[in-house]
Amino acid sequence: MDLQTPVFRLRRTRRLLAPAVWRAAAAVAAAALALSLAACGGRGVGYGLLLWADPESAFRTGEVLRVAQESSIQESYLVRPEGSRELAEIPMWRMRLYPSREEAEAAADGYASYLDMYGYSERDGLPIREKPEAEARRVYRLRQGQLVKIVSQGEQKVQVAGYEDYWYQVLTEDGAQGYCFGAYLPVFTASESPKEEAERLLARDPVLETLISTQWRPEYFREMAARGRIDLTRFSPEIGLFVDEAARTVSMVTHRGVQSFAYTAIENVGPNRYVFVGSADRAELRAHLQSRERLVLTYSRNDQVVSAVYVAFPGDIEAIIASERERREKLYESFAARGRTLSSSAYGSITLQEGMRFLWQGFGRLQELVFLKEVAGSGTVDFPYRLSPQLSERYDGVISFRFREYGKEQDSSFLYRFDQGGVRFESIRPGNVEDLEVVRPDATPIVIYFTFGGS
Repeated sequence: MDLQTPVFRLRRTRRLLAPAVWRAAAAVAAAALALSLAACGGRGVGYGLLLWADPESAFRTGEVLRVAQESSIQESYLVRPEGSRELAEIPMWRMRLYPSREEAEAAADGYASYLDMYGYSERDGLPIREKPEAEARRVYRLRQGQLVKIVSQGEQKVQVAGYEDYWYQVLTEDGAQGYCFGAYLPVFTASESPKEEAERLLARDPVLETLISTQWRPEYFREMAARGRIDLTRFSPEIGLFVDEAARTVSMVTHRGVQSFAYTAIENVGPNRYVFVGSADRAELRAHLQSRERLVLTYSRNDQVVSAVYVAFPGDIEAIIASERERREKLYESFAARGRTLSSSAYGSITLQEGMRFLWQGFGRLQELVFLKEVAGSGTVDFPYRLSPQLSERYDGVISFRFREYGKEQDSSFLYRFDQGGVRFESIRPGNVEDLEVVRPDATPIVIYFTFGGS
């Protein structure tokens, strides 16, 4: 059977014919093609998986179609939809051909997760390559904003030129095929009109979206997590910088309280720089997104310019807090296991109670010498501080007493060292603590020796 059927030859002369003549010629060509296929038995050449349907056609992306004929010259397939005697022409690049229906349907099952998956280029000249390799031959350059159909995604992210992302197998609307690295290829899903969705995404400001959607934390969150020194009074999910786009407010939450800023608009004033314009006296809050993970905020407070650094903290805050609490509870249980009652002839007795609580009776002059204010004698025991490497050779740890009358950041702390009969306390002042680490003992500490007793 001659593959150069009239319908293919007719395409070359379409522009030369008037519409009425064209329609008549097309009907003749289709009839001739039907007769030609009938003469060949109508067996077809296989089954095609439609990778990207023309939005103006009646076909659907991901559909399996019987391929009745192909033309290498026109680079197209003639397909026969199920239950139809009509033939339709589809460019070869839009389809993937299989010898049997079973193979085509199996491929369609694997392609199901990519049916609504598209991407667009964030930069001009983004290359499409012959293979998913950075040094592979370039087969196409995308224009900025150009739409592509995602055909498949690499199994895992890889590093390319300092970026970590997937390789994607893609199709362009003019039939180019190959692999594109995802660093500058935002991927999205769209069940209808991917072009409109791509245009909408292109019109947005991704930097501003990052600024608004990220839950920013003070820079010390990262430092505390890296050093394993967690201050539970300053490390919590409630602390950070939060932008509420619906309410048009920016909230700066610290361990001391909340400072809120109402804004009427967000203006872009430079590369990655924005101003939250306030409603009262044109007050302003300035934000500089130095990277996707670092933000510098500048604002006025009491006629002074204040800057604060925030980071996108990736750690599980709740899990870090739970681990730190567990560490302190174990130290308390280890301490209490030696005896629940600590007795001193000069400074009374301390009873260690459940829930890391204590009752201190008969503490005498310590109220004037060590305690921060007049106290009744009850509160909680804690172990927020650690010993410096030098002090860990001389002491076993640091214990802190937070009386009920104290604020949440106040405590009276002692270096301690166990012996066979009891424990020796040495008072320390806040100035001897740096980043939750006791770096030196007091020059003239209050020293107390307690014996253990009770159960």
